[in-house]
Amino acid sequence: MKRFTIIIPMILSIAGFVLAMLSLFAGSKPGQLEDYHIIALNMSNFGHDLVPTPTSGSSEPTSTDDSWGSFFTSVVETLASEISDELSEIEDDIADKLSEELGISQWYSLHVMTACEGNFAPNATTPGAWYNTTNCTSQAAGFQFNLTEVLDHEISVGPLDLNPADLPVPDDITDAINYLNGFLLAIFILFCIGAGFAGLSFLASIAALSLGGTSKTGKTGPSRLMSLINAILTGLASLALLIGAAITTAVAKKGAEKINDKGSEVGISANAGTKFIIITWVSFAVMFVAVLYWVAAGIMGRSSATTGRRRASPGRFAFRGREKKTRHSSDSSV
Repeated sequence: MKRFTIIIPMILSIAGFVLAMLSLFAGSKPGQLEDYHIIALNMSNFGHDLVPTPTSGSSEPTSTDDSWGSFFTSVVETLASEISDELSEIEDDIADKLSEELGISQWYSLHVMTACEGNFAPNATTPGAWYNTTNCTSQAAGFQFNLTEVLDHEISVGPLDLNPADLPVPDDITDAINYLNGFLLAIFILFCIGAGFAGLSFLASIAALSLGGTSKTGKTGPSRLMSLINAILTGLASLALLIGAAITTAVAKKGAEKINDKGSEVGISANAGTKFIIITWVSFAVMFVAVLYWVAAGIMGRSSATTGRRRASPGRFAFRGREKKTRHSSDSSV
């Protein structure tokens, strides 16, 4: 394997390192990679049962047999449709303003070391609304997010004189969040290990490029020792990132499913962080490709060394044969 191809695993290792670090530090401050969360809670409809729903009688007008009656019926149906649309818009506006009146944020997100909160922009009911972050907690390994505690505090200091006990978070949702909290420390450790070994493999790749020599067959490339060292480092990095990505994917999807199953009644929904899940799997993928490179480099290096020994062996035996023949001729002449 040619020496310059070592650049390939070097690039892959630095890419794996960067992606693992992004996974760790996403959401470390407001607006920093907020889309890359493990899970996000939509609270824009929380407390919707406090808003009275307008009631109306039957919207079906009494039909008549004459043409004027048909015309009147058509006009009434049109007006009823327009009124219904306006009421729907009013309800959407109420849903958008509800969290503001309660004093809570419209969304809360959970990252590896932090939790963030904010409002949807331009508003909660606009398709494609984005996350406008207002606050993030300080970073901590094994961070634990307590939604009930956060809501109780924000509602108690909010503009409405409400008792937080009147808006309880269902126990099933609290259990789902605690389920997520239980894996945050493990995810943190795994990505730290993955990032650490990815960084070491990058440095080892530089060493392999600098120390690479020429084999007995005349081919240049990394030595078998350097290939082995790099294969071990990239293998450990990819293993840690694989486990971390698998745990993150399973936990985020299961947690979101539990919250959505039990939260619809109180206006709470959740979605797993697709972008975060993607970069965790990409970080594993690039390190796995680097492993394949170093394994191939080690196999090819061993094959080249074996071929070199086989080519050298006939020469040694031939030299010894000529040496014995020369000695025999000398003895005969004497």
